[in-house]
Order: sequence, then C-alpha cells, then structure tokens
Amino acid sequence: MRPITDPIKKQEILDAYLVYYKAYSERNWGEMLSSLASGFTMFGTGVDEACEDEQQAKDKLRREFFQAPSPVEYDVKCINIYEICKDVVLLMAIKDLYVTSQENEFCFRGNRSSIIMKMEGGNWKVAHGHWSQPDKDIAEGESVPYRLLIERSRELEKLVSERTKKVEEQKKELQNLNSTKDKLFSIIAHDLRNPFNSILGFSEMLYRNLENYNKEKMREMLDAIYTQSNVTYELLENLLNWARSQTDMISFSPREVKLKPVVNEITFHMEVMAGNKDIELNLDIDPDLKVYADRNLLQIILRNLIHNAIKFTPEGGIVLVSAGAGSDGVDVSVKDNGSGIEKEVIRKIQDGFTMETVAGTANEVGTGLGLMLCREFVEKHGGSLDIESEPGNGSRFSFTLPHMAG
Repeated sequence: MRPITDPIKKQEILDAYLVYYKAYSERNWGEMLSSLASGFTMFGTGVDEACEDEQQAKDKLRREFFQAPSPVEYDVKCINIYEICKDVVLLMAIKDLYVTSQENEFCFRGNRSSIIMKMEGGNWKVAHGHWSQPDKDIAEGESVPYRLLIERSRELEKLVSERTKKVEEQKKELQNLNSTKDKLFSIIAHDLRNPFNSILGFSEMLYRNLENYNKEKMREMLDAIYTQSNVTYELLENLLNWARSQTDMISFSPREVKLKPVVNEITFHMEVMAGNKDIELNLDIDPDLKVYADRNLLQIILRNLIHNAIKFTPEGGIVLVSAGAGSDGVDVSVKDNGSGIEKEVIRKIQDGFTMETVAGTANEVGTGLGLMLCREFVEKHGGSLDIESEPGNGSRFSFTLPHMAG
C-alpha cells in the first residue's frame, strides 16, 4: 500500500469523497446512497459492524446517519490517500465537526475517518467507512457509540428520576383518594344514616300517635321531618356531585346568566330553614347584573354557601348575599354574623380540602363536603374561594365570576 502521487487521480478520489461527506453533513440521504459502491457490506463508528449483506449494511449506515440532530458543518484538517490496488484506495482524513442544536453549538475536534473507495462505472464510490471521535469525556480512539451510550445512560437516569417522581405523586394522589373514600364511607354510614333515623323515628311517632297529637304537636313533628329531609337531601346531593366531579362526569358549559334570579331560586327554598331560626336573609344584587358562568355549578356553589351561613348563624342572626361589578369581574359574597371558623380550618379549606363533621348552631349536621365542592367549582370558573372569618364574629365567603366569555 503506497501513497497516491498522481495529482489527477488524487483529486478525483478527493472530490468523490467530498461529495459523499457533503451529502452526510447536509443530511441528504438520497445523495449518500448514490455515493455508495455496490456490495457495500460494512460500516462502523469506532468499532466495525459486520453485516450479512448490502441491505443490512445500508440499514446500519442509515441508523448512524440519522443520529445527527441537524446539518453538520466540517473543517477538513488533513487527507491522505493510499492505493491498495488499481481500482481500490484507502482515504484517511481528520476533520473538525460542528453540530448546532436549538440551544447550543457543539464542536467535535479530531474526527478520524478511514474510507475504502473503489472505482465503479467510471466513478469513485465508498465501499467501507470507519470513523471515531475523541472527545473531552472519552479517551482518544473510543467510539462515538460509546460516548452516545454514556449520554443515553444519563438521559435514562433523568427519565427514571422523573418517572419515579411522577409515581410518588400518583401514590400520594391515590392515598388522598383512599382517605377521601374512607371519609365518604364514614359520611354514608354515620352522617347520612342519622338523619334517616330521625326521619323514620318522627314519622313512626306521628303515624302511631296521629289521633293523640293536637295540631301544634303534629306541626312540630312535621317541621322536624321536613328539616331533616332537607338536610339529608343536601348531603346526598353533595355526595353525588362530588362523585361526579371525581370521575369527570360534571360538564362545564358557561354562558351569560342573570345572577339575581339564580339567588332568588335558592333562597326561596331556604326560607323555611332560615325562618325556623328567625334568621333575616337579605339580598343586595342588581336585578340586571349578569355573569358568565355554568348555571348548574353556580347553583351548587351558592346553595352550599347560603346553607352554611344559615346553619352556623344563631337565632335572630343575619345572612347577606351581595354581588357587584368589580375590576376583574362580578364579586359575589355570602356574609353572616354566626359562629365563625377557626384559622386552621380555613387553611385546610384553602390549601386542599377537608371534610370535617361540624354541627350547626341548632345541631344541624355538616361534613365540610359542600365547601370542598364550592372551592372546586369556583376554580372551574377561573377564580378562588376567599374566606374571612373569626370565631364568634361571623364569616364572609367571596369569589369572582367573569363578566363575559374569555
């Protein structure tokens, strides 16, 4: 094997090689294929890879070709060409490669290529290729695949770390759901069953003593049945709504809604409850005030907030439902002069959710489930549920609804 001294032959081989490498650097796969000799059987990057046939060799070359993320620029430092026989030569080159990603530019210096080329159909073509890439992280002569393996290993470690974090988050979410499920079973077993026991008990007493009770006593019994039925119905509604929200079965279809008719409808059904405690239920809402909201979810929010205000306000108290146009939308609030809420309970409501069984001022049953729904459905409207309260000084629940779509 001796160096080629014929300048014309040397230039022809060099030009053919540069056509091949230009196609590689510009990511031109079609031009690459046209530069390969028939019977192309091996291709390697640092370590040669034996192939059973030409197609397998081209498949391996294609794999290496598409590893580069973008066009590659190159600076040829040195090229030597040696003649193996008349129509077969060995070309050895040293180049600096420049690869640019979206964020960085990488320079791989000292890329070494060994190319066997042969004459075919009057043109020099590549029959075999071998190249290696010294880099700052590896010893000279080690293969690019080795370096890529190290990089892939780091990527996999990062991926495993991210997936582990995600699994931990899912585990925590599952634990929260299991805790919620246990609490719901407790509500069903205790808080939902007790009102039914009261209804059944009062109903039985009324049934068995119908002829012995006067009208006043019967009215008292019926009032107790009615109150317990309302409480039970509200709790059942909240349970069903919560279950639907957890399974994404609640649709969200906001549209322009007049606010006062929605509030009027809710307060109409709560007049008996408020009247039993001699609570003054006041509204301060412009009849023409409109909000952009899902009517069904808005009803659930307001019904729970107003019901809570009545429940935790003592006899002779006041509940005020007000709304007005603000800078960011329509500000809605429900204010009472009732028993108030401890700061720790407020924090639990605002940070996540809490379901605590708390009795009202007339021993009405409560679970905290309604406030959890309020918080969730207010957030669906793009707002947040704000709570101002002090034990013994009443509470004010407020949130903001958009004026219009968007």
